[in-house]
Parts: sequence; structure tokens; C-alpha cells
Amino acid sequence: MTMIIMSTDRPNKSQLELHATRKDFEFYLKRAGFTYEVCEGSWLGKREQSYMITLKNGAGHGYTELKNMAFDRFNQDAVLRVTAYGGVKLKGREKTCEYLGEFTEVDAIPANQCYTQSFKTGRIYTTV
Repeated sequence: MTMIIMSTDRPNKSQLELHATRKDFEFYLKRAGFTYEVCEGSWLGKREQSYMITLKNGAGHGYTELKNMAFDRFNQDAVLRVTAYGGVKLKGREKTCEYLGEFTEVDAIPANQCYTQSFKTGRIYTTV
């Protein structure tokens, strides 16, 4: 399945602002028909709440909309795009794109590496 992994968090927001932004985004995802999992992620050594969102009808459907929302509405620096085959690309705000490797499930949170962990299942993913 093709996914986008993104966050709505910013370090300058209060806990109250973070909570409100997350709830608004979750409402949007449900209303728009996206399937998603709430996760903990690590970005540049900092933990944050993020979302693994399954794109509608397979590859690409909804990706541009969500990517633009991440950059324009939530002021994010980058999003991850995971292809149906497991390849991961880091897409930056400035139209940058970097291939990171394969999206792989691991047994433990890796040291000194970005990861995503599903709150629902406890599964931990990273790139190899």
C-alpha cells in the first residue's frame, strides 16, 4: 500500500495548540475517507506525533493534497512517501526529493536513526 507519513507538530506550539491541530487534522482525514494510524516518529532526533496515512485507491491518490497541506497549513519541512513496494522518499518543502531506502519493520527503536512507531500496533518502522 502507498502511504504518506507526516506530522502536524511544530516545536513552537503549546500542548493545547498541538492537541487542537491534531484533532482538526484527524477530523479532516476521517471526513475525506483516508485510513490512518497515529504514530510516534523521530525527526532529526526529536520525537513527535505523526500519521501513517494510506493513500486512497492506491498509488498517488490524495498524496499531493496531503503533501501541500503539510507544507502550507502545518509548516512542515518534509514528508515521507512510502511506495507500495516499500521504497521511501523524503520530499522536502523546497521540492527536494531524497531516496532513503526500504521501509522496514524492526524489533526495537533504532539508536540515532529516524523511525515511526504505530500507537495502535506497537510496530516500529525505519529505513534500511
